[in-house]
Amino acid sequence: MQSNPNIDYKQRYEQAEQTIGQLKHELAVLKKMIFGSRHEKFMSNDVPPQQLSLDIQPEQTFTSNVIAAQRITYTRSKVNTEPSSHPGRNKLPDHLRREEIIIEPAHIPPGSKKIGQLETEVLEYKAAELYVKKYIRYKYLAPESDATASNIITAPLPNMPLPKCIAGSSLLAQMIIDKFVDHLPLHRQMQRFERAGVKLPYSTLTDWVSAAANLITPLYESLVSHVLSADYIQCDETPMPVLDKDKKGKTHRGFFWAYQDSINKLVVFDYQEGRNKEGPAKMLATYKGTIQTDGYLVCAT
Repeated sequence: MQSNPNIDYKQRYEQAEQTIGQLKHELAVLKKMIFGSRHEKFMSNDVPPQQLSLDIQPEQTFTSNVIAAQRITYTRSKVNTEPSSHPGRNKLPDHLRREEIIIEPAHIPPGSKKIGQLETEVLEYKAAELYVKKYIRYKYLAPESDATASNIITAPLPNMPLPKCIAGSSLLAQMIIDKFVDHLPLHRQMQRFERAGVKLPYSTLTDWVSAAANLITPLYESLVSHVLSADYIQCDETPMPVLDKDKKGKTHRGFFWAYQDSINKLVVFDYQEGRNKEGPAKMLATYKGTIQTDGYLVCAT
């Protein structure tokens, strides 16, 4: 007698439903343990009887191997707590002018004998001084001559750096050093002159510096000659904003081309309004040697 297949399918279906339900329950518990809040991550002791046991616990307990203790000995060295001697102040340069100030005790008992002296040196600063150099040239009239201009004898005036200019060579030199070496703008130099009681217009200062720059053109040309006489030089350009005299408050983009003789530590700058090849082509027209540059194509041509 054959069994009814519908009954077998029904029993299998019921068993599958039961198994699926148990698995869903186990999955929900695991999700709570992993993703749930802290108080939900632990299962309660009331485990439903239909829940299957989860094989997630290790069957064996492993014990860690304990490393045998070793005896370690060391010798403690005594730390020197004595303060190190101070090396003292750096000696001030010998070439500086010394101004000695003698200080005697307020009360010296009669019969006291001088047995030595204590010296303390303090570095002081004397501010730069603006002063007027006045040239006086006496006029002489030759004997038995009339007082015409051709008969008046007067010593010639020494050569001045700038004709008909009240600025002497020392003042012009200091202004150039302050501006280009110490990076002190002309308007701050103007303020410093005003604090000294001398008012000089800003435009006058710029004219002086510009004219003084023309005086040292031979020095610049000599520097260029020395740099370009080297067998190997380096070349690069640097952009910078330049004030436009025709447009107040406006600037245009200019370039300083630098040419360096790295062996002799000499460098020369050439200002150009653009970055095209006309500037370096003119500077390097007669150069014969090796030039190191970046990948800018103008330098390669």
